[in-house]
Order: sequence, then C-alpha cells, then structure tokens
Amino acid sequence: MNMIKNLPLAITGLILAILSLGKIYTDYSGIFFIIGSILIFLVLLKLVLHFDAFNKELNNLIALSTFGTFSMALMLFSTYLKPLFLPLSQTIALGIWILGIIIHLTIIILFTKNYVLANFDIENVFATWWIVYIGITMAAITAPAFGLSQYGFVFFGIGFILMMPTLILVSYRYLMFTSIDDQYKPFICIYTALFSILLVGYVNALNIDVNFLSVIYLLACIFYIFAIYQAIKLIIIDKLRFMPSFSAFTFPFVISAIATGEAYKFFGLCILNYLFYIQAIIALVLVIFILCKYLKFLIEAN
Repeated sequence: MNMIKNLPLAITGLILAILSLGKIYTDYSGIFFIIGSILIFLVLLKLVLHFDAFNKELNNLIALSTFGTFSMALMLFSTYLKPLFLPLSQTIALGIWILGIIIHLTIIILFTKNYVLANFDIENVFATWWIVYIGITMAAITAPAFGLSQYGFVFFGIGFILMMPTLILVSYRYLMFTSIDDQYKPFICIYTALFSILLVGYVNALNIDVNFLSVIYLLACIFYIFAIYQAIKLIIIDKLRFMPSFSAFTFPFVISAIATGEAYKFFGLCILNYLFYIQAIIALVLVIFILCKYLKFLIEAN
C-alpha cells in the first residue's frame, strides 16, 4: 500500500502526543491508547514491508533526530500494557520499555557519531536535537510504572546534563542563523518541551526541592509562551502548508500541560489548576488538528 510506504516517520511525534494525552484525559485513555497503537502498528508495517524506504528516510539528520519520539512513544506505550490482565502482559510491557530505552540510546550514539563528531554544521542544528538528547528523560517519567523509580534519576540526570550545552547550541543557531526552510520552522515549538519534560522527569525520579522545581517551572512557562506565539504565527498568520514537521505542534504542548499539572500537585495554587485546564484544551485541539491534517495527507498520498 502506498499509504504505508508514504507514511512519514515524523508521525511518531504525533503518536507520542496521542499517548501522552491519555495521561491527561484519563477517562478517555483507552481511546488514545487504541489510536496510538494503530499508528505504531502502521510505523512497524512500514519497517517490515518497506524496509528500504524506512532505512533511507532515517539516513537523514532531521529524520533520525525526530525518530527519537518513536522510542519515547514505546516507553510510554509500555505503561498502558502493564495494567492489562493478560498473560505475560507485565513481562511484555517491561520488555517494550527496555527496548524503547535501548533504541533511544542507540539514536543518541548514532546521531552524535554522524552529525556531531562528524559532518557538524551549525545550520543543521535544530530544536529536534532535544528529542535526541533530552528525550531519554521519558525513561525517568515512565520508570515508576515498573517500580524502578530508583533508576529514574539516572535518566533524568542524563537529560538534565545534556540540556545545558544543547540549549546554548540550539539557541545560538536560531539567534545567529535566522534563515530556516518552511519545512523546519515548526521545530521551534519544541522549545516548550525542554524544561517541561525535565520537570515531569524530575518529580517522578527525585525528592523534590522547591527552589529547583520553581526555577524549572518558571523557565517552562517562559518557553511555553514563546512556543504558543510561534505556533499561532506559523499556523494562523503565516498559514504554513501542512508538512510532517507539524508533529512539533503536538507533544511539546501536551507535555507542557502535564508539567503544569505536576506543578499544581506540588504547589497547590489555584491559578496553576486553571492554567492546566487551558493548556490541556490547547494540547487536545492541536493534536486533533494535526491528526486530521495527517489523515488528509496520507489519503491524498495514497
């Protein structure tokens, strides 16, 4: 089927967002799990039926960096499987979680080898680099589901340490080299995911320090405002035509809502609860919007 062959691997960012929405709208988590599972199955079909096209697409800096959302999605997907009362469901879930971590660490190694240590070009630096280097924090977020919180701090530590140099590098690139192709412009919205995913990983992996949490959440809020402005500008004002990179309009805003929810649990401020609901609605609207755009794109490409 052409639909499977033409399936952009960037759709994994949308899959991650859909599965993450299930952690916000828990009453409808089953629906998000089913939709996410179907899309994961389609990605795996492309791997099996069109391996050459799959491999060729990954042999690209942007594709490889965004594919980190697939390994992150696998880690999150495993947490849906664990509670199922099926034979070996817990064992299978743990296996998928470990596989997701292995795939992500492999992406880090390959990406660093091919595009950092060799062939480095500052104009090829995008916010997608955070998917590679900070995305491993998803292991810290999901570790408690398997009773492995004691190991979560390792993955949070890796993400936090790698955040510092990449924040400087990525920000330098965007400030000094402002010319960016339209297909790469949506990636700017990944800024809002940077501190949000670290915050969620932090509260799931370590004993909470109020000052540290406050700083991380303040930075997350600043980047959220920046990303919302960019999304409005690109989608509504610039009327950017749909491209697979539109996946960047999904998970970053979902994880920002989750981060606010975690901050509310700790600080207990009513304003954070209201903000959580607003962010959750924005995230849901964006995910539905991009999902519809993807479906239209795949139908037309078939």
